[in-house]
Amino acid sequence: MHTAPLSLQQVSRAAAALALLLALAVVEQGFSLFQRDLAFTAAETEVSFWGEGNYQPTAAKREWVGQQVGELLAEAPGHPEYQLLAASYYAWQAYWAEDPKLEQQYTHKGQQAREYARQSRPAYVYNEAGATEQPD
Repeated sequence: MHTAPLSLQQVSRAAAALALLLALAVVEQGFSLFQRDLAFTAAETEVSFWGEGNYQPTAAKREWVGQQVGELLAEAPGHPEYQLLAASYYAWQAYWAEDPKLEQQYTHKGQQAREYARQSRPAYVYNEAGATEQPD
C-alpha cells in the first residue's frame, strides 16, 4: 500500500490547527489564573478586615474563606501568597475556636502554612538542617 505525500496545503492546515490548539490552551491557562487571582483577592480582602473595628465575619463568611483557601491551595499548593492567606485564616480560626484541641490544630496548620510560604520564597537558601541562610 502506497500513501501519497502530504501536500503543502495539508501541512499548513495541520500547523494552523496545532497553533489554534496551543492558543486555546494558553487562553484557558490565563483564564484559570485570572479566576484564581480574583478568588485570592476577594478572600484576602475579607480576612484583612477581620478584627478591624467592630467587624466580625459571619460563620458563612468564615466558611466561604476556608473554601476559597482550600481551592487555591489545591490549584497551586506552593504559592507563597496562598500559603500566607491560609496561615492568617488558620490563625483566626484558632482565635475563635472554643475547643482547646481545635485551637491547637488550627495553630499548627497556620504555622505549617507560614513555613511553606517561607520555604517557597526564592530569596531564602536552606541548609541540610532546614535552617535558612543568607544567599551569597
